[in-house]
Amino acid sequence: MVRRSPFPALLAGAVVAGIVLGGCQDLAQSGHTSEPEDTRDLLIFVFDRSNSVQEHELTQARQLTRDRVNELEHGDRIVALELLEESLDEEPRRWSQRVPNRQFENQEIRRDSVARARFIQDVRDYIVRFSDPEDRGGISGTDILSTLHLVASEIQAYPEYRPTLFLYSDMLQANRVMNMEGLVRMPPDNWVQTQAERGTLPDLEGLCVVIVGARNDTRASQIIKDFWVEYFEATGATLQNGNYNYRPVRLPERPCPGR
Repeated sequence: MVRRSPFPALLAGAVVAGIVLGGCQDLAQSGHTSEPEDTRDLLIFVFDRSNSVQEHELTQARQLTRDRVNELEHGDRIVALELLEESLDEEPRRWSQRVPNRQFENQEIRRDSVARARFIQDVRDYIVRFSDPEDRGGISGTDILSTLHLVASEIQAYPEYRPTLFLYSDMLQANRVMNMEGLVRMPPDNWVQTQAERGTLPDLEGLCVVIVGARNDTRASQIIKDFWVEYFEATGATLQNGNYNYRPVRLPERPCPGR
């Protein structure tokens, strides 16, 4: 299925804020200092809307994302993707924007604060579309593996950022090649090693991974988790045990400490 992104550029809120509040009214020093370019965050949210995901899980994904977005700082970048269904031949549903920078590096003036607040509200409104439980009847599969190549492209496009992936999915790869639902068509034990030797794995070096919506309380779900742990390690990403969750209360602001 080929889908075209319906999202326009998200610029109106920031522009309006700059026009309406054009005066340079200094606020008291906010306590925030501009971080160096290489420590700004690239937050990548990937949403699984396949039929194996329950409506309440999509609602949870929406709320967790809205809460995390509230923590965005000036200069951070956010990307939203919907999982591909069958292969990289599809055009992904994708949206990306950057939080407006401050006008001055070491202080925040009123229009900076308003621009950031309006940007965050716009993001919260747009994210709803990626977690919409309606109109899922035409979804034909769940291609997590192909989608992770798109994630790699985002990381490579913004090497100066610190990337974190929040992947909302039951982690059941299900297309014509591999079907993890009920362990119907699992990859062989040496699949990850073989793909690494062939050079077909995405380069996710430096990526911190957080999985939300995947179970690990049964033998089958543990087998699937083991596959993904091996996979992400081979791609250079970091998936810590505590970041493979089913229903977390909130998303961690720094899920990979020391990174």
